[in-house]
Amino acid sequence: MPENELKGWTVAVIGGDTRMLEHMRQARRAGANVQHYGNVPGAELAAGRPQSADLAEAINGARIISCPIPGIGTDDAVYAKFTDERLRLTAEVLRGAAPHALLFTCWETPQTLEWAKGTSVTVVGYADDDELAILHSIPTAEGAVRTAIEHTEDTLLGMEVLCIGLGRVGLTVADAFRGMKSEVTVAARNSTQLARARTLGFEPVHLRELQEKLGRFALVVSSSSGRTITREMLSATKPDVVLIDLCSPPGSIDFESAKGLGRKVVWARAQAGRAPRSSGYNEWQVLMRLVRERTPELQSA
Repeated sequence: MPENELKGWTVAVIGGDTRMLEHMRQARRAGANVQHYGNVPGAELAAGRPQSADLAEAINGARIISCPIPGIGTDDAVYAKFTDERLRLTAEVLRGAAPHALLFTCWETPQTLEWAKGTSVTVVGYADDDELAILHSIPTAEGAVRTAIEHTEDTLLGMEVLCIGLGRVGLTVADAFRGMKSEVTVAARNSTQLARARTLGFEPVHLRELQEKLGRFALVVSSSSGRTITREMLSATKPDVVLIDLCSPPGSIDFESAKGLGRKVVWARAQAGRAPRSSGYNEWQVLMRLVRERTPELQSA
């Protein structure tokens, strides 16, 4: 990042977990004035100033509003791990932002877009950005391995592991278990992804052919979007199988059926937060790429 690229800018960092500390540090290194709200431990030191008195004060004058990748919940409040206060980015709050401010969040929700109407704020959802998803796949894969070690009774060496989903996260997860010397099979619907998996040395299987093979796996790790692992599939697994779901809500496993069948399921979502410095740094770099794409004055600097 160019030195003093954001000199004269105000950046508001809202809610979140300890990943947001790196957003604050990087913004300061770029010359920005950082305002924050969300009671994240260490924020005063990272931002170089005390927390704002309230959400509106934190947003006031900001050209960049950085919200956490876990995003905005069903209650329309920003994810904020360290406070019980509901942080809602209402139209009244957003009107205090600088002209042409950019609000970065996980996804653009209908309510957030509605609140942004009538203000100069543009909402940018960037959780699905290819670069960020690939970078986040690294701590996600490490977290999946750690979760597997914590919840299985055998070593990963030689274990029969099934990784379902071969998107930006899935291949990194499969490679992580192969690095632990597990016997890794990968499953997906997409024939192109399965072909790529074969060239990388994995045993591929199409989802439609998976049920008859499920009984051989001690560990199943899913990064597949949508409800992929049904009751019928669960009934074909070993009674002592461990299933790890890495997906965001509503998850990819039929949790109720798994419970009824006595299968052990670990919902290990948001693994990127387990490496907050690295994940926060990666989020900020992608965020700034998107800022530059939308800001002619930075493109010409």
